[in-house]
Amino acid sequence: MDFTSFQRAARETSQLRLGGPQAAIAPMLGLASETGSILNVVKKYLRDGIDLDANREFLREELGALLWYVAAVATAFGLDLEEIATINLQRTRDRYPVEQPVRQLERLAIFDAGYPPQERFPRRIVVAFAERPSPSGRPTAVLTLVSAEPNAYPQGPIDIASGKKIGFQVGAALGDPLTDNSRRLDAYRFHDAIHMGFMAVLNWSPTLRALLGLKRKSNPESDECEDGARAIFAEEGLAAVLSRLAKRRTAFLVEASIGGEVIEVAKAASTDLEVEPLPGWLWRRAISQGFRAMHQLGANGGGYLVADLDARSLSYEKVLS
Repeated sequence: MDFTSFQRAARETSQLRLGGPQAAIAPMLGLASETGSILNVVKKYLRDGIDLDANREFLREELGALLWYVAAVATAFGLDLEEIATINLQRTRDRYPVEQPVRQLERLAIFDAGYPPQERFPRRIVVAFAERPSPSGRPTAVLTLVSAEPNAYPQGPIDIASGKKIGFQVGAALGDPLTDNSRRLDAYRFHDAIHMGFMAVLNWSPTLRALLGLKRKSNPESDECEDGARAIFAEEGLAAVLSRLAKRRTAFLVEASIGGEVIEVAKAASTDLEVEPLPGWLWRRAISQGFRAMHQLGANGGGYLVADLDARSLSYEKVLS
């Protein structure tokens, strides 16, 4: 039986008036009651060690009642149970890989794959993070590009027709020195680790693409819409919001601490950008690796981050091996 047929049959057997939101109250109470009955069996299993097999028929009836009440609530709100189930599975598959992650990683898009080598991210990037005192005495993070493979700019940045430069220089500073920009020290001066997590795992970071001088000038639409100011602001804003949310969620040091609401924030920030179709489980990985790296940098006063875009991983090293 499909869910649509079940919902229709459940409505025919209902003794409740199912039209309108007020009518959802009774079946919602039913949901609570049946859930309590099931929890009571689980309590006896944990406390007294009762045989669950002996309660299998009871559990089947209670789960059936739960399903009936779910259908009744859906009917009361004018929702289709089949559609609810379909959307739920889509969200679940988006947040949790249904097969080996390695195989799924191999099928993910590389957004700059079709562009000239001078506009592509290197596939392996090493950045040194050092802590220096600012003139005001506040700790400041200074970034240096240690290596980039492959390196499309062995002689450093080059001039283009517009009079601007593109590209990067290995051994040179990457971006400007950063403080925490806060009255309270919280290691946000190392927040470029978050961007490196995005770059490594998602193969996406308008912020680092700009810092590395790798904007896709060969395609005016990509240059404006994917690599332009709005995309950069979206990524910077996302990093700032995530850093606030992380304080209440064990700093996002493990993937399990990144719930669905956090993924929704990330997806909202990436709406209409090339990264939008990527699955939620990949966002979870990118966020966790970026925040873990930022935490390690803060705890050790700097170090090295290694971004492997093919393996889609970001790792921390205190001393380069």
